[in-house]
Amino acid sequence: KVTAAQALVVSATQGMQGKWGNPQYAWKDKGVIDSGCSRHMTGNMSYLSEFEELNGGYVAFGGNPKGGKITSKGKIKTGKLGFDDVYFVKELKSNLFSVSQMCDK
Repeated sequence: KVTAAQALVVSATQGMQGKWGNPQYAWKDKGVIDSGCSRHMTGNMSYLSEFEELNGGYVAFGGNPKGGKITSKGKIKTGKLGFDDVYFVKELKSNLFSVSQMCDK
């Protein structure tokens, strides 16, 4: 059974107080689970283990078709979860975890 959480609507007049019920805000320091992202990505090389350099081309984000360059990939291990094939894109400010990549496993 899956229980879906409903995110609060945040307006400019609410400020920070309205964000506490938002699941993306709760994941702020860890990353965002993103259904529109095709691959797991991070902008922090220190999160990666067993990484290898690669010329992976560019990934589009922020309205820019060449938003960031994929320069390596590795693994992210958390307490109970492990993510393989995580691309490193130094221009990213958050970790992005791909729903489609999770479903492929």
